[in-house]
Amino acid sequence: MAKATVEVLVDDLDGSEGAETLRLGWNGDWRELELSKKNLASLSRALDRYWNAARPVAGDGPSNRRRQPRRTTRSRSTNATRDPKVIRAWATENGLAVPARGRIPGDVERQYNEAIGRS
Repeated sequence: MAKATVEVLVDDLDGSEGAETLRLGWNGDWRELELSKKNLASLSRALDRYWNAARPVAGDGPSNRRRQPRRTTRSRSTNATRDPKVIRAWATENGLAVPARGRIPGDVERQYNEAIGRS
């Protein structure tokens, strides 16, 4: 006996069969969804107004990388002068629990900064 497996794409909005897969990008995030011809036409009509008003982007096309959050000036200047070995030694001398490796707890780093007069 032979078996055949049939994959049917179903519209993600209304559950109707005969959908096709569409890949969408928005704010650096990419998604796929299955839409029937009816729902695809509806989406196309809604986006056409914005697409026609937009300008082309130079380059190869969309990037697969997510946008990286911007670092603030404060975090850069604080991290630029912090030495984890010094903070760990200070914490140990002051009876604070701190891991030998990895991230230093924010509370320990805050106490260290207050002790040395850095805010």
